[in-house]
Amino acid sequence: MNSKQLQYFLVTVQKGSIAAAARELDIAQPAISQQLANLEREMGSALFERSFKGVSLTTAGEVFEKHAKKLIEDINAAKMELHQLAANQHGVVRVGMLPSIGNVLSMSLIALVNESYPQLKLEISTGPSYAVKEWLKTNQVDIALTYEQEVEPRFMSAYPLIEEFMYLVVGVNEASAYYQLLRNRDVICFWELSQFELLTPGPKDALGRLIEKYERDTGVALKHDKAYSGQLMTGLRQVIQGEGLMILPSSAMYHLEESKVIKSLKITQPDMKRQVLAATNSTFAMTDAMVKMLSIIQEVSGAEQAAGHWRGNLMNKLPKNESRSVGITPTSTASVL
Repeated sequence: MNSKQLQYFLVTVQKGSIAAAARELDIAQPAISQQLANLEREMGSALFERSFKGVSLTTAGEVFEKHAKKLIEDINAAKMELHQLAANQHGVVRVGMLPSIGNVLSMSLIALVNESYPQLKLEISTGPSYAVKEWLKTNQVDIALTYEQEVEPRFMSAYPLIEEFMYLVVGVNEASAYYQLLRNRDVICFWELSQFELLTPGPKDALGRLIEKYERDTGVALKHDKAYSGQLMTGLRQVIQGEGLMILPSSAMYHLEESKVIKSLKITQPDMKRQVLAATNSTFAMTDAMVKMLSIIQEVSGAEQAAGHWRGNLMNKLPKNESRSVGITPTSTASVL
């Protein structure tokens, strides 16, 4: 018996037929049939009742299903732990973050690690909030930089970094009616946002859920009718071209503001804000490398906030180290921020 046979068995049970399992696994049907037949011979019992409608479990098959699920879970858990062990032994820390956070942190984070902590190897992945959470859950990253809307206490330990302010972003385009109306303003009330066509993500995204929360809390319905690609850089391009407005933190667009291609208005009454957190998977032990990386992330976050790139209130809270597997010390005290 091997893991391939267990996988074929469980997918066949789920799909109700060998043909459907073959389509799901993108494998030829005879190959699955052969593996299932070998499994049944090894177990000494028929696990399926076969008919023209598909397959169903025998009594023996129902008993075996329970054990098969447990075996697959154990195999996957072993793979995850071994992968983490290998990464920890080499001081590798995998950090997942959203594009808006990566825009303000990634370059400075890489520079500081390379300059002062050459024993650490930093691997950065970026994606939407729901993807970053899934990466953390499945041990594809060690640290997730995400928003409070994505925190799941059942498997995440979260360490607040900053409470960031939210802004209405308008393109500096002389031909744009939006810009002409807002060019002399620096703040805007939340209720006023209902006058504008917004480029917003759906509720699957943390920003979409944040906007929905403020709509519920204030009773103000915003306009979400403009087509939005869901990609931060594409959305900002639409804003620059005067096709709509976006609600974003300064981390996502400070570089464009400095280049004077967009203008931002702080959203007030109520102040619109959210917490950014560093999260780890609480089902795995923290290593020295991870604790050190959290400290570096905190340092870089503070530097970017002081520079005005990440506008908001710092909320530093870091964990105590419970593991001594990798010792990390800086090679210099120079800051490259």
